[in-house]
Amino acid sequence: MLVVVTALFLFAAGCSSPAKETDAKTTAVSAMTPEQKQVIEQEISALTKAFFTDVEKLDIETCMTYFENTPDFQAVNPDGTLGDYNALKKLNADGFSQMKTLSVVPTKEVIRVLTDSLVLYTFSMEQNATLKTGQKIKYEHVAGTMLFTKINGAWKATFYHESGSAPVAVK
Repeated sequence: MLVVVTALFLFAAGCSSPAKETDAKTTAVSAMTPEQKQVIEQEISALTKAFFTDVEKLDIETCMTYFENTPDFQAVNPDGTLGDYNALKKLNADGFSQMKTLSVVPTKEVIRVLTDSLVLYTFSMEQNATLKTGQKIKYEHVAGTMLFTKINGAWKATFYHESGSAPVAVK
C-alpha cells in the first residue's frame, strides 16, 4: 500500500510541475562564421528572388506560401493599415486581379542576418503594371521589409511591411 501511495504522490507531483521547455538553440550573428552567415544570405537572396518572380506571375496562392500563416503574423500595408495573413492576402489578391502584367525592377536589397534563424530583408524597387483595362501604371518607389524566421527548416516571412508612392500613369 505504501508503494502505491508513494507512486501516486510522485505521479501527482510530476503532473503539477511545469513542463520543461526545450529552447531552440539560436546562434547570434556574432558567434557565426563568415561562411555560415554567407550561406544564410544566399538562402534568403534565392528565396526573395523566387518570391518576386512569383509576384510577377500574379499568382497570389503561390506568393502567400512565402509567409507564415499564423495568428502572430503581422503586415503593415502600403496604405498604412495593419493586417494579418488573410488581410495581406486579400489586399494583394485584389490588386493582382486588376492587373494583366506586372514587372518588378529591384533597385536595392539588404540582407541583415540577426541570428541563424532570424533575418531582416529590406528592398526597394520599381514596379510597372498593365491593368486589364490596358492602362499602364508605374510605381516609382516601393520599399519593404520582411522578417524571415526559420521554421521547421524553412524560411518564412513572419512580418511584412511595404511602403510605396502612388502610381503614375504611363503613356
